[in-house]
Amino acid sequence: MNKIHLENKNSITELTSSNSLNQLDILKTQLKTNLISILPEHGHALHEAANFHFKECGKMLRGTTSLAIASALNLNHKTAIHWALAVELMHNASLVHDDICDEDSQRRHNPTIFATYGAPLAICFGDWLVAKSFEHAALASKECRGDTSNVITLLAKVMAKLSSGQAREFSGGPVLDWTGYDNVVNGKTVPLLAASVEGPLLLAEKYEYFDDIRRCVESLGLGYQISNDILDALGKDGSAEPFNDLYRKAPNAVSITFRDTLKNGHRLEFDNWMIGKTHSNKIDWASQITKNGAIKNCVKQLQEYLECSRHHRSKLPNELQQALLPLVTYLEREATKMCSSTVENGKSSFD
Repeated sequence: MNKIHLENKNSITELTSSNSLNQLDILKTQLKTNLISILPEHGHALHEAANFHFKECGKMLRGTTSLAIASALNLNHKTAIHWALAVELMHNASLVHDDICDEDSQRRHNPTIFATYGAPLAICFGDWLVAKSFEHAALASKECRGDTSNVITLLAKVMAKLSSGQAREFSGGPVLDWTGYDNVVNGKTVPLLAASVEGPLLLAEKYEYFDDIRRCVESLGLGYQISNDILDALGKDGSAEPFNDLYRKAPNAVSITFRDTLKNGHRLEFDNWMIGKTHSNKIDWASQITKNGAIKNCVKQLQEYLECSRHHRSKLPNELQQALLPLVTYLEREATKMCSSTVENGKSSFD
C-alpha cells in the first residue's frame, strides 16, 4: 500500500507568516511529494498514464491554498493533507475529462492523456482520480472529531457542478454574454477553488467566516478564469495555438469583451459565426480581437475582481488573509505581467 509522507505540522504552520512566493513553492513541493506517493504502482494498468500526467503537476494552487487555510485553522495535519489531495485529485480528474470533451492534444505544453493514450484509457484514468479524491476526502473526515460527513457532500456537489458546467459548453449554443459566462465559471472554476477553503472550514467546524471567504473566492475564481482566458488568447496557456477557445466556440472572456464592442450588423455577423450559421472565413476574428483592445479590457476586469476579493478578504482574520496569499499572489502577479506587456508594447496584442 502507498504511504502518505506526513511531515512535521510546523512545516506548514510557520509558512503563513513567510513570503507568499516562498510559501507557494514550499507547499507545492510538499503536496507534490504526497501526490506522487499515492499514484498507481508499477504493474497497475494506470501506472504509465498516471506518471505521464503528473510529470508536470501544474501550479497546484487549490491544494496549496487548502494546506495554508488548514494551517491557519490549526487543523490536524493528516486531515489537511488528505483534503488537499482530495481537491487536487478532483481538479486533475476534471482536466483529463475536459481534454476528452474538447479533444485537446496539449495541456501545460505537453501532450494530454487523451492524445497520448486515447479516450478509453483517459476516461478510466479520470474516473480513478475521482475515486481517489473521494477516498482522501473520507480519510480527512475520519481524522476529525464529530460529524464531518458534510465534506463528502461538499465534494459530491463540486463534482456535480463541474459536470453540469462542462455540459453547458455542449448544450444550448455558444456563450455570448456575461450572464452565460458567469454561469459557466461558477459551475466549472469556482467550485473547486471554493472547496479548497470551505473544506478546511467545515473540518475545523469554523462556520463564522463562510460568507466573506466564499465571496472572496468567487471573485478570485472569476479573476482566475479571466486570467486563463487571456492566456488562451495569447497562446500562452499550453495550447497548440492562440485563440483556441475562439476556434472551438468555447466560452472566453476575451471573446465576450470583444463582442460587447460590436454594433448592429457586425455583432450579428460575429454571433452567426459563433453559432455556426456562417462558415465563411472571410473575417479573421482573431486578428480583429487582437486589434480591438479586448485583451487589454479583460486585464482591467481581472484587476476589478482582484480588488473585489481584497475587499472581502479584509474582513477575515489575519491568519486566513495570509493563507489565501498563494492564490492571490499568483493572480496579482499575472495581472501585473499582463499590464506591463500592455504598457511596453503600447497595444493590446501583448506580442
